[in-house]
Amino acid sequence: MRLLLIDDNEEITDSISFYCESKNIECDVINEGKKGLDSIRDKKYDLILLDLAMPEFSGLDILNSLREDGAIESNNIVVFTASSNRNVLDELKNSGIKEILKKPCSLDELIAVLEKYRPLA
Repeated sequence: MRLLLIDDNEEITDSISFYCESKNIECDVINEGKKGLDSIRDKKYDLILLDLAMPEFSGLDILNSLREDGAIESNNIVVFTASSNRNVLDELKNSGIKEILKKPCSLDELIAVLEKYRPLA
């Protein structure tokens, strides 16, 4: 499985990438929005975990760019956010993302999302 994790919180990305390595999941970690967008455009991932609240170029900026490219639905994007803004979350659900994983999440919730998008061998 190939995962892209875009989040500016290095404690979160370190923890998730450490877990993924232990489960033989290839995990690319990017802590900046623009670099994350470039990686989505350059590579194919089985799953993209995308934080919304990042400085300079946010997860919403990434989603807007992918929407302009017509590339949201061709990617398995799970928004990974602490946001509880109901309007934003409802709009995201209708934008083509696959689902929303709320921070903080349990390990079981993370595993369930990873397994859901793991390609069949």
